[in-house]
Amino acid sequence: MAEIVEMMHLATQIHDTILEDGDELDKGNQAHKMYGSTTAGNKVSILAGDFLLSRASVLSASLKNVAIVEAVAFALQSLMEGQVQLHRPTSDQPSLNLYIKSTRRRGGMLLAKGCESVALLTGYKQGDQMTEAAKEYGLNLGIAYQILQDLKVTEHNYAKALQKVQKERAQELNVPLQTAGPLLYAAVLFPELHDLAKRGFQNVSEIIHARSLIDRCDAINGMRRMANYHATLALEALEQFPASEAKEALKVLVHYALEQEQPRLVRANYSPDGSFVRNSASSASAHAVLERSESVAKQELYGALDRLYGRARLGVNLVKDSLVWGVMGLRNRASNDINRLHRVAIRDAVLLYGKGVDVPSVVKFVNEQCAFKVSALEVEKMLHEEIQWQLRNGIETAEDIDILAGKGVSVPEWPGEEKMA
Repeated sequence: MAEIVEMMHLATQIHDTILEDGDELDKGNQAHKMYGSTTAGNKVSILAGDFLLSRASVLSASLKNVAIVEAVAFALQSLMEGQVQLHRPTSDQPSLNLYIKSTRRRGGMLLAKGCESVALLTGYKQGDQMTEAAKEYGLNLGIAYQILQDLKVTEHNYAKALQKVQKERAQELNVPLQTAGPLLYAAVLFPELHDLAKRGFQNVSEIIHARSLIDRCDAINGMRRMANYHATLALEALEQFPASEAKEALKVLVHYALEQEQPRLVRANYSPDGSFVRNSASSASAHAVLERSESVAKQELYGALDRLYGRARLGVNLVKDSLVWGVMGLRNRASNDINRLHRVAIRDAVLLYGKGVDVPSVVKFVNEQCAFKVSALEVEKMLHEEIQWQLRNGIETAEDIDILAGKGVSVPEWPGEEKMA
């Protein structure tokens, strides 16, 4: 049964390596390199994946158990539905719920039906408590694994999108990226991201802004918490089984799935004798590529903003006479602490424009109100801290800050002010 599940999983991985128009051959699989052609490599990849799926079907039939044949067929149907839904969403409005449904089909149902089939082969009946527990274990482990696997793929996709848009100056219609979990998670708080999920990214600024919104609401960790939730459900399902070495091994497997980068689930990280020897080159390079791509893109985008508004002007007298226009009216924010002056202006900008405001708009607002100019990179950092502070405290308007202060809660003029004591 394990061979059947592995064949079906490997088939989807081969199909995932089919190249799109414009992709380089080295991004494909061995077939693309062997034939030196995108068309030929794609044909062989499709046939190889289909062959594995047909072999899995033949093996399931050889077990001579109608219930298992039905389970394998249902798992195959769910796999295909999930893949189609991922690349071409059936809903006009991609959502987090749609992503979870796709994850359930792509990752959850294969392991769910595999574990259910093992229970049936062991002698349990369909609908029995132990059969359902095995199914729940597989379903939740599969969902947890798929969510975290998708996070790794998302890092690659963002780097690829940044490089492509920078190089070609064209709209990027990266469908898996548009329907990635973190973006749809952030879209719950920032509905404007739904537009990007539907039409794609038109320029580097939109990609950077999308990633900024994802960071502001801690969407990456939000998806990890979601994976942890399903992992907990998997462990709870295991508790219905009697103590055994196999049960302990299944518990360990859940923890392996939750590890950062899932190194113990990668074959390349094991020596021929089965010893774990982590090979971090691939994951490190992917993270490095993303960081480098973002750094280059921000230097270009934010550099233009800094040139537009000029460098920071010195002179205490200018700060002393400066007035900041806030959402509560014209107020004198003269202060010897230039950093605090900028942060107060950023707070006003967030209250005025909302938590989904982009960095260029805040840079413009702050530099128009403060005599001392501030770089776009500094604004980005302070904006992130301010929005996270407002989210933690449920701040939507200036009145909310007054209410918070009225409850005896210390309200810093900027997040992190308490650290300056």
